[in-house]
Amino acid sequence: MFDKIQHIGYLVDDLDKAIHWYQQRFGAERAGGGPVASSRMVPGGGRNAFVHFGQVEAELIEPADTSQLPKDTLVMHHVGYVVADIPTAVAKAQTRGFTFLADTPFTNPLGQQVLYFDPATTNGVLIHLTQLPAQPNTIGVGSGVQVEKIIHAGYLVRHVPEAIAWYVEKFDGVHVGGGASRRGGRNAFVNFGQVQVELIEPHDPSTMGHDHVMDHVGYVTQDISVGIAQCSCRGLHFVADAPNTNSIGQQVLYLDTAISMGSRMHLTQLPG
Repeated sequence: MFDKIQHIGYLVDDLDKAIHWYQQRFGAERAGGGPVASSRMVPGGGRNAFVHFGQVEAELIEPADTSQLPKDTLVMHHVGYVVADIPTAVAKAQTRGFTFLADTPFTNPLGQQVLYFDPATTNGVLIHLTQLPAQPNTIGVGSGVQVEKIIHAGYLVRHVPEAIAWYVEKFDGVHVGGGASRRGGRNAFVNFGQVQVELIEPHDPSTMGHDHVMDHVGYVTQDISVGIAQCSCRGLHFVADAPNTNSIGQQVLYLDTAISMGSRMHLTQLPG
């Protein structure tokens, strides 16, 4: 069903500061944005901006009420998945028990048609369908750090086998690997459509407030050593001097959250 991950959306307490961070650290360019209407996704509304760097996109959302947001932090909010045709995708999703927050999609400032799933049917997390316009906005595409795509969104989950089974049932997912997690628990990778998800069960799942919690984003770079150098030149730091290889052969190196506005992100070099 899904062709790619179009973007990760973040809540921020200061939109202008977040835009500047992406410009400074990833060489991103602002591609558009504007007011955000009040909705279940953003109660009270607010304003947003889209930034592009390499071949990827991020959406930054400043709610009207930022009192509950930590300062200077990118708080993961949603994942946008690209489909070729929203009505077709909706019809298929409904046969799997999914519902949506509206009957028809809305068009965002980049001309993308967007339709959110009802989080009651997606383990409480926000995801949306995205249909790209015939002439996509290319402002900033190819700029800055050369990230090729978003390989996956990562989630903390209470029980990895149950989470795997959910993706298999709902999205025809294929469990491709996993094992002991470097964070003390266990993990799994599931491919579905042309995208992937990483599921991480912490050492003590009882500490989780919800069954599924957004955790990180994985950015693909053709050569991770080049990506590391590009990031380092822009003042980004990493948690180690060299990448590790995960259970499915991906080389992975996380950014230091002290310099990444508190958000977990990693560079990824795919095997082969």
